[in-house]
Amino acid sequence: MKFVFDVDGTISFDGRSIDPRIIQVMKKLPGTPQDIVFASARPIRDLLPMVGDLATSPLIGGNGVIISLSNEVKVVAPIADGDYRLIRQIITSGNTDYIVDSKWDYSARVSQNSFILRQLDPDHLAHKVALTAINQAIKVILLNLTKEQQDAIATTLKKHTNLAIINDPSEHNLDLTAQGINKYTTLRKLFPAEKYVAFCNDANDVELLAHADKSVWIGDELPVGMQAPNFQFAGNIASVIEAVARIGTMASKTSC
Repeated sequence: MKFVFDVDGTISFDGRSIDPRIIQVMKKLPGTPQDIVFASARPIRDLLPMVGDLATSPLIGGNGVIISLSNEVKVVAPIADGDYRLIRQIITSGNTDYIVDSKWDYSARVSQNSFILRQLDPDHLAHKVALTAINQAIKVILLNLTKEQQDAIATTLKKHTNLAIINDPSEHNLDLTAQGINKYTTLRKLFPAEKYVAFCNDANDVELLAHADKSVWIGDELPVGMQAPNFQFAGNIASVIEAVARIGTMASKTSC
């Protein structure tokens, strides 16, 4: 049994760390650290500082486009060259805020008051480079868009590219990755037949939750159209500790 955790908003509530009490209860889950899987929208570079001494656990980053197994980082699916050229044109012509991630380094233009800044390479593990220096992009976030900009850019990209587009009006961003890749598809590449429990809280977790043997939603509001999870807990540290402990106890009894 694998225990798959989204990070931001699920087990981290400040964008910088996971409370040590949550880490402690995660370590009590049945199995080994290799049965704990982190699946995040963050690239591996930004995920490592969050997970601490569980960094050797399987890590799925960039909504599935990059992984780390036993500290070896691999790209699952980069953005196609032609699609990336169009993204660069959109960024340049619209003077758009953005983050473009390669396997390790990144290019970015982000407003100083943006919440995402605290999540961007917090341990200074990579280099910030010019947009033209990113030869192979794995994930792009277009930031601080109006509703009209989101709709217009999404329409253009759907017409002229094969990108997977996550359009969340509440966050005023567009997340762009290679088509057909998400947290669930990458989890299945790594562990084709293993049962898993998913702990999630976001619209980019819908498929991960839908295929889980047990699904745990952290937070109050479910995405429109998402099937009801097996368990739902409030989005706070105490509730997460309760959720992980309860699921761990259930899993231990099942494996007996």
